Amino acid sequence: MENEQKSQKIPPIILIIIFIQIIIFVVLGVIIKNEITKNNKIENRDNEPSVSIGSLTIDDIDLPNNYIEDISHSLTEVMKLNNDNLNIPNSKITVRDNSITTKRFEEQNFVALSFIVDIPDLEQSYQIYYKYSSDKVVDDSPFLDNPRAILCLEEKSQIIYPNFNCNSNYPSDTRYRIIKDYANFLEFDNFSIRTDNENLHQINLKPFPKTADTTDAVIESYITQTKTAIQSLGVSPEIFTYHIIRNN
Repeated sequence: MENEQKSQKIPPIILIIIFIQIIIFVVLGVIIKNEITKNNKIENRDNEPSVSIGSLTIDDIDLPNNYIEDISHSLTEVMKLNNDNLNIPNSKITVRDNSITTKRFEEQNFVALSFIVDIPDLEQSYQIYYKYSSDKVVDDSPFLDNPRAILCLEEKSQIIYPNFNCNSNYPSDTRYRIIKDYANFLEFDNFSIRTDNENLHQINLKPFPKTADTTDAVIESYITQTKTAIQSLGVSPEIFTYHIIRNN
């Protein structure tokens, strides 16, 4: 009986093979984990430094640092399009005085923010649009599934570096699309607005049925209110035409 038990012992060579297999599985597991981590890794901003726009304090709104970092990184990506050998400026990006606009949408719990940044070292300027919530960046954002847009300046009165030939990696109609999405949330007492399905450059104003007075003076006041609302989003109202849908 004792001899039978001895004969059933696992040979050393088998133990060595099993040990080697375990080592191989462990090594393969580490390699696979590293590859998954590498593929899912967000771009390392330590290796790709971003410009700094400093802190943004707007009225009673303190923009969290992670939002500022997000904007800064996106701004850097656009700046790379306009600089062959981009060196991150030593000085901070300047937020232009009187360029900040904010529009609160209380019911939807988000804020629409816009401002202009100037980069004296490079003689460049950009307009930044950002949508955020008090809790987190809103997922269903209006900017092509992106809560931010970094655009070139279009209004001549805003351009202080006329020799800057600006390029942006955002579509040229982004400002129209911003208003298209926000139009659903803008509220007026006597009318509603929507962008035209066939022409993003046109805004349709539709007086409510209860509004009997649609004289030219009243309609002009509606257009003025609409332009003021668009301006509050950091978009020039002059890029649109306005069409009145009169009640029958």
